[in-house]
Amino acid sequence: MRIGVLYGFASQNTILKQDSDYTYKSDIFKFSSHFNIYSKNRHALELLVEPSYYKSKHESLNYWHAFYTSSETPDLYREQYMKLKDVEEYVLNLGVIYRFCLLSDLSVYALGNVGPMYIDTDTEMLKKGFAFSDIFALGTNYKMNKISFDVKCMIRHVSNANLQKPNYGLNSVGFEFGVYYEFNSYKKNR
Repeated sequence: MRIGVLYGFASQNTILKQDSDYTYKSDIFKFSSHFNIYSKNRHALELLVEPSYYKSKHESLNYWHAFYTSSETPDLYREQYMKLKDVEEYVLNLGVIYRFCLLSDLSVYALGNVGPMYIDTDTEMLKKGFAFSDIFALGTNYKMNKISFDVKCMIRHVSNANLQKPNYGLNSVGFEFGVYYEFNSYKKNR
């Protein structure tokens, strides 16, 4: 078991070019708990529980976007969405981590999670309210005594499963850095 805190940053179109119709950038703050499910030889599976807060900025960039031109009041629609907005997101990420221990103090891992979230601001891509945050990440963890350090690259998609319109979703790619307290160690068993 390990618990820790993470800080990260993510954005659209910084690393992978995805959609030039909007900008979306986030500062990420997480409290992370990992619980060992299975461990044998160098392999381990962990359950991840991660309450998270995303302080984001969003702006629509395409003046001629179909969202606006199909509206009965396109200028009002443009005025509402074509300005930089602060967006707050509250997420409970739940997931699974596959970890491979390279050494007794160094591991690499893949992470997949999905979690319910609340987004506090309407955008042309996603309606305010209940949604889901999906994350896939690859990372590494280095342990020194009872403290470990973590770095990962993550891909994130946010949408609401068509529970509300619009639901085009928001995408981002970023990095997270964390510090954990280790209650027990991961060791490569031989």
